[in-house]
Amino acid sequence: MPHASGGGSGGGGFSGGGFYGYHGSNARMRYYPGSKRHLRDYNDGTDAYLNGPRSQKNSILSIIAVSILSVIATFVVSLTVQSRTPLKLNPRYSDAPAVHDDAGIIFSSGSLTETLKKYQETTGICPVVYTVYEEDWKSDYSNLSKYTYDKYVKNFNDEQHLVVVCSIPEAEAGKSSQGFKLEAVQGDLTDPFLTNSWYSNFKSIITRDIGNGADAGLALNNAFTYSVDDAVSKMNPTPSKRLLNLFISFLPVIITAVIFIVIITVMIVKFVKAKKRNEFNAPRSSDPRLA
Repeated sequence: MPHASGGGSGGGGFSGGGFYGYHGSNARMRYYPGSKRHLRDYNDGTDAYLNGPRSQKNSILSIIAVSILSVIATFVVSLTVQSRTPLKLNPRYSDAPAVHDDAGIIFSSGSLTETLKKYQETTGICPVVYTVYEEDWKSDYSNLSKYTYDKYVKNFNDEQHLVVVCSIPEAEAGKSSQGFKLEAVQGDLTDPFLTNSWYSNFKSIITRDIGNGADAGLALNNAFTYSVDDAVSKMNPTPSKRLLNLFISFLPVIITAVIFIVIITVMIVKFVKAKKRNEFNAPRSSDPRLA
């Protein structure tokens, strides 16, 4: 639709011959009735008997499964990557750029219309400018933003237009810049060109020129001339800017890959450590080794 421009506990392990990590399973260094597991740590040769369930170890299959999942997830995220270098839109409308000066404050509409056409030829975006007396919209709308939005949705059914509305009190029209207001609404497909920084510069040019006594037509013409140059710069970035855009575009893929690399590395480390510790059922009480 158009829019205005915490803590955790350590796992079990042998530490200095004691088995504090296993205290919840009644770990002891010698066999006792009821114990179910016998652990032997080949790192330091110590033993432990516990009555808890067998510990879960990372197997080769689980590591392979997570690795496959990481490849799939990274691929899916890569499908969402979009180039930050905008391309000219393929127009889905039949109308042309236009100036509707209902407030009579544009005295150079011819040159402005030509600049609007140049902007359309450059970007594929169709700009349309309206001027209106403040009294004409204030009776039905709480602010100019809502009035501009309605101008868009009532007149255009695509997402490739830029609607700019200039408002001024009727008593000030053609006399001064007192009460001059500006609002712009853009279609979703224009976003690669019409960014926040673009609108900030676009609006500041118009506000500056109007404040210096220029008529709205000249101010808008200067703002759209800037917009043409800005669009050309975005479509043909410098090598360093292109490289930065590429990095930013692929940042979600890089983050996803790093997360899975960390997970897989932790699983491998735990698997290697587990290989150094033998775990088997505790001997029965009748086992001659306990005699």
